[in-house]
Amino acid sequence: MPNLLKQLELEELSLVDRPANAQAMVSLYKRDNSNGEPMEHEVTEKMSDDLKAKLKPYMDKGMSEEEAMKMYNMDMKKADDATAEELEIETLKAAEVALKEENERLRKSLIENGYVIKADVIEKKAEPEYVEYDGEQINKADIPAPILKALEEAEVAKADAELTKRAEEALPNFNIDVAKTLIAKFDADETVMEALKGADAVFGESMEEFGKSDADGNFATAQDKLDALVKSYMDENKIKKSQYAVAYAAVAKTDEGKALINKSYKGE
Repeated sequence: MPNLLKQLELEELSLVDRPANAQAMVSLYKRDNSNGEPMEHEVTEKMSDDLKAKLKPYMDKGMSEEEAMKMYNMDMKKADDATAEELEIETLKAAEVALKEENERLRKSLIENGYVIKADVIEKKAEPEYVEYDGEQINKADIPAPILKALEEAEVAKADAELTKRAEEALPNFNIDVAKTLIAKFDADETVMEALKGADAVFGESMEEFGKSDADGNFATAQDKLDALVKSYMDENKIKKSQYAVAYAAVAKTDEGKALINKSYKGE
């Protein structure tokens, strides 16, 4: 950085509030050159005691005033650069702290609002699923897999038992599987259920004992007697009406049943 200027012509000299080199001092002389003679400039640098003290360590090493001033200015520039770098580092550290605080605030807000933060994506947390056990709702995520499977199977069995009971009460004369399907689909529709119950009543009547009986109360035909025997077997063994074929097969194995079947074939 030059500190000695020669053959310098100034058009304007101004004072500033922040000089580039606050330690520099210049004595400026102006010579009347109206006769056109060459102008010689003599710049004499007058140093303050403070500046001399600052240059003394350099001059003690054998430097001239000019060399000492040059080295001093270089060291001052390095100090200014170091200060600027330290200031920049402090600014970056403060920005890093602020970003970390903002990141933690955002993470906390997302988690509180039901989001899951992964390495590459932020997802809305799935709504918890519950299973009912002994009248209490339990979060599936809190239950070990084997126990959860057993609870789900028990829940399915319980629901099926309740549906079977409703089907047997509402449509006792239907096949139980058909009745359960109809109840599950139309239980909320009163109009359809009334129609189904009416059909069930018709089915019930068709399965009642039928045929003419004589004065002694005996059935007129072998088929009537066979149907009555099957009905009696079902009542005694508490067999459902949907299992009529099972009862019929059991009766057919008896001697009385075989005889009635043979007579029915003959039209008796």
